[in-house]
Amino acid sequence: MESKNGTDYDQNYDIIVKWIAAALCGETLEVIGVKTGIIEEVFGFEPAEIAVKAGRVDVMARDETGSLYHIEEQRNLEKADMYRFAAYHFLAAKQWRRTKLTDIILASGEVYAGEKVIATESGKYSPAVIDFTQKDGRKRLAEIREAVRKGETVSLLELIFLPLYGKETGTARSGIAEEVIRFGTGLYRAEKISATLLAATLIMSNRIIGKERLKEMWEEIKMLDIIEIARENGLEEGKTLGMLEGKTLGMLEGKTLGMLEGKTLGMLEAIQETVIDDLIDRFDVVPIHISEGIRNIRNTDFLKGLRRRALKCQNLAEFENVLNSV
Repeated sequence: MESKNGTDYDQNYDIIVKWIAAALCGETLEVIGVKTGIIEEVFGFEPAEIAVKAGRVDVMARDETGSLYHIEEQRNLEKADMYRFAAYHFLAAKQWRRTKLTDIILASGEVYAGEKVIATESGKYSPAVIDFTQKDGRKRLAEIREAVRKGETVSLLELIFLPLYGKETGTARSGIAEEVIRFGTGLYRAEKISATLLAATLIMSNRIIGKERLKEMWEEIKMLDIIEIARENGLEEGKTLGMLEGKTLGMLEGKTLGMLEGKTLGMLEAIQETVIDDLIDRFDVVPIHISEGIRNIRNTDFLKGLRRRALKCQNLAEFENVLNSV
């Protein structure tokens, strides 16, 4: 059985983030071991001051109390990653004007054993590191399976992360991932989980299971709405002009449809982000409600005009008046 260590599939992260974001709203972060209020909003964080590497999982979550949580996922966590994340922390605090911002690092693979804190005379970065290597994947899967059998309450969102649990390598790790996928398939057929949750689990496992074996597993899943899932993958692929998911899953019809819609949607999102970047360049900080208002605009011609107005407005209040006139 071919297996992977996860480094070949970074391009899958963006899709996983979007699906997890949709699943987290209305829930808490207790599924990853962090106590929070009910999550009301999940959105990406891409600071203009730092070039964003393709595939970096970097999301913000806001709960019902207004608390912010900055979530990073890192395979094979090293000390150098901590310094990089520390830079993101202070940029996020600056952008949202929050001194209380909880950072969460989801660590798997080879996690270095040193202190998970960056301290200088100027400040201290102390994130909550969720070390998945300390969890027993097989044991936890058995517990979830038993809870489902008994009709007990259990967060099935955890299935997405289960393949990353433990310290196993090679066929042992890919074997766990396959067990999770088979169990998730059964849950989907029983209408206990959504197709997107199962697809997110499959793509997370794509970092562990070889591509050929993953294709075989897709072929084995006969009751899935394959076209629907492929279409979602194609949408993301179109937005990035060639991400791998549609090819990996081998769903050409869904991928083609998704590519056409995805390219159009990608152009729209590119203009939205350009407007936001222009505002950041001019006014340094853009409140969340303004950036979300821009992202809700679906007319490219209006967005282009809005960008021209953004370059002429003297302050954010003036721009917000223009935005509210939509």
